[in-house]
Amino acid sequence: MGDTPQIERLSSVARRAWRRLESEFPLWNEHLDTRDGELEFAVPAPTGSRAGHLLAFSNQNNLWVRFSPPHMCYLADNENELVSLIRQLTTDHILFKVTMKGGEWAETTLAKPQEKSESGPGLSVRFVSWSGKFDR
Repeated sequence: MGDTPQIERLSSVARRAWRRLESEFPLWNEHLDTRDGELEFAVPAPTGSRAGHLLAFSNQNNLWVRFSPPHMCYLADNENELVSLIRQLTTDHILFKVTMKGGEWAETTLAKPQEKSESGPGLSVRFVSWSGKFDR
């Protein structure tokens, strides 16, 4: 975990997010850190999950949430949305949906577990959930 001087050197956006993450997820406080002057929150996924880690991080004045696999990254509007996304992802209320066209990335979005896997010609869709129960 980062010490207070490191936290104070973060941007105001990252500091607010740090404090929200610290208060909303106290059991995961050991996963709060700084890296290259930015916020980094990296929580290992449960056994059996292909998510790898849930990461929340700042980049300049933006807040992001992602899973470890490529292309599974989503921009949060603010620290409130970041906390909401983390809660929904870690309870499998939403999951990452990545669409590929051939071997190229086409789109990343968030989806409900029951969403249909519709893909057009040449498209493939991959769903990854926190628990792994809704992966396909």
